[in-house]
Amino acid sequence: MIELNDLQQDMLSELFNLGMGSAASALSEMVGEEVLLSVPEIKFMDKSKLVTILAADSGNQISGVAQNFHGMLLGKALLTFPAQKSLELVRLLLQDTVPIENLTEFEEEALLEIGNIIINAGLSSLADIFEDEITSDLPVFNSGSCAEVIDSGDNINFQEAVLYLQVDFTIELQNIKGYVVYLLNIESMENLAASIDQYLAKLTG
Repeated sequence: MIELNDLQQDMLSELFNLGMGSAASALSEMVGEEVLLSVPEIKFMDKSKLVTILAADSGNQISGVAQNFHGMLLGKALLTFPAQKSLELVRLLLQDTVPIENLTEFEEEALLEIGNIIINAGLSSLADIFEDEITSDLPVFNSGSCAEVIDSGDNINFQEAVLYLQVDFTIELQNIKGYVVYLLNIESMENLAASIDQYLAKLTG
């Protein structure tokens, strides 16, 4: 399995963090409260372990947005929330103008909009730095078990071992917390490691 060394991981986290900062600012304006996106945490594991982690933190029923991407990297990004918290986020986004019983009508549209902002912020940051292209498919909304949401729209051949970047999404005053996860297949990890090395060589050259 291809793994990034410590220097490569630190650089990848820093590059993604640039994009997350602009996404947090945009979302803060949308919801009228401070949105915090944590420094990306990089881990290596298989999808079954990821399901276990999300279920432990969010409960087994979650709502999420999945978006496949391709180009220099091939993978899938996810934005997930516990099912009830996603409705609270939608209500916050709509400024409490919609009765709670009608929120599910707006849940998909609102979360797709939020997911698109956050997911593409990280990808755009990498594409800009590496002067390469990463394009995204249309995002897909799903609600269900952690396994169902993670596997939604999955037409990418993820092998057992994957790299994922986790970003915690928090609106502190509302106690809303979600996760942003980027899954990459083995070939993309090799491309990513090479791109990071080339970028580091430019910085030190």
